[in-house]
Amino acid sequence: MYLYHFLLKNHKIHYYLMVVDHKNQLLLHFLEKYDEFVSNLTLIDDEEMRFEYIIDVGKSSNKLEFPEDKKIDENLMHGCMSKVWIFDQVKDGRHYFTGFSDAIIVAGLVVMMTRSFSGLTSEELNRLDENHVRKLNLGALTTQRQVGMLAMLAHFQKLGRKSVDNTIF
Repeated sequence: MYLYHFLLKNHKIHYYLMVVDHKNQLLLHFLEKYDEFVSNLTLIDDEEMRFEYIIDVGKSSNKLEFPEDKKIDENLMHGCMSKVWIFDQVKDGRHYFTGFSDAIIVAGLVVMMTRSFSGLTSEELNRLDENHVRKLNLGALTTQRQVGMLAMLAHFQKLGRKSVDNTIF
């Protein structure tokens, strides 16, 4: 079971993902980067400016964040028109994603998605749905890019399930 809440604090909306695990302990993860992207995109009411913001996010990403040796078929994401590589590094049961695309707008979307959903457990990743992508307020994107973002979320979830499967003996 999971609950998705927001809290208004200092005139900013903060999003929280709360998951109740099988022991009924409440797990709380603050989606800080997601919150930042949602807030910034909510403030921008011009569609062209949203695209400029997405491009700037992509440009701000250090190209060295994604090493050339990680651009392999195993890390290539399917479901996107552009080539997108996603690498998942698991530390203490949490997934940390890095990604890369040569396409300028897609590069920004990849940065937004990888930074937004890094640090989640496999269980938390599986609780995310298309509403988390919709809340980014990217209605101006083409249908293909919206489908690509949903495919990226599904890819994160697949990587999360894969890491769980690999730990079962």
